[in-house]
Amino acid sequence: MILDGSKLPISFSVYADKEDPACRIASCFKENYKKEIEECDVVTFEFEHVDDEPLMLANELDKLKPGLDVIKLKRARHLEKEYLRREGFPTPRFVTVEGGNEALRTLRDEFNGVGVIKRSEGGYDGRGQFFIKGDLSSYNFLKEEKGYFVVEEYVNYDYEASIIAVRSEREFKTYQPTFNYNEKGILVYNYGPFGNEEMIKVAEDLTQKLGYVGTMGIEFFVKEGKVLINEFSPRVHNTGHYTLDAAEVSQFEQHVRAVLNLDLGPTKVLVYAGTVNLLGISEPPLNLVKLGNLYWYGKREAKKRRKMGHINVIGDDLNEVREKIDNVMQILYPNGPDL
Repeated sequence: MILDGSKLPISFSVYADKEDPACRIASCFKENYKKEIEECDVVTFEFEHVDDEPLMLANELDKLKPGLDVIKLKRARHLEKEYLRREGFPTPRFVTVEGGNEALRTLRDEFNGVGVIKRSEGGYDGRGQFFIKGDLSSYNFLKEEKGYFVVEEYVNYDYEASIIAVRSEREFKTYQPTFNYNEKGILVYNYGPFGNEEMIKVAEDLTQKLGYVGTMGIEFFVKEGKVLINEFSPRVHNTGHYTLDAAEVSQFEQHVRAVLNLDLGPTKVLVYAGTVNLLGISEPPLNLVKLGNLYWYGKREAKKRRKMGHINVIGDDLNEVREKIDNVMQILYPNGPDL
């Protein structure tokens, strides 16, 4: 976001430890956050699981965009799901329960032992999600857990897709949807444009009802042309990284424009494109720059499933993009990603 927003006449300060990647290209702070937030014009975030104190202060000063309400929804899966259902958005069938024992009972009694159990708090990129197909005894460790759980039906979808939407106080725009390939709840690669107009309608309605300002990613299950919302993310999103190379204005710059209430840029995708995530890889794969554009995040430590960077590829059509993605996958993960 900083790299893409630096072309504009603005400066960035980051609430982060000095070893964090963003501190390589912007000033960082932690201890004196009150003074920094009071002096800045706008506060935004690239991840919802951050410290509460600076968020609360920015919200009290009416500087936080998107607002605190959407963060609260996103931090608790059951609140997010219930909001979507309450507002009439299409979602898989689900039940909210308290306690892991009740989650297992609900899955057995109401979903015939087949579905997904999701911890409400602390989960993203597949964390805290358990895909169960009748083998309930293997998940007895959940029985002692407390807190809220979402118990959800298994959706036999045709494919997964997502859309990147952006809304300012005056405008709404979307990029074209993409096809997503996930394993164990984490995105491995995506490509596009690929999707349908229904996603655009849902994105416009959702961002409007939330009073949302900024870039948002919305993930869908698609079955026979109909869409179900899996989840939304109130921030720039992994499935929109292709816009760095395929669009005039990326999702990152759009977010900066939106929170500053500047005119939004065009969202037309100029070429077919895709993204492959670099998962758990400790060294930048420089041998792959011949196949696409490498983005290395500079994180301090590689861990299993952690997104350490990504590679964008472009092509004249989807077949060319898919072929390049296949080549990247064969080099990166000859035995499949270790997830």
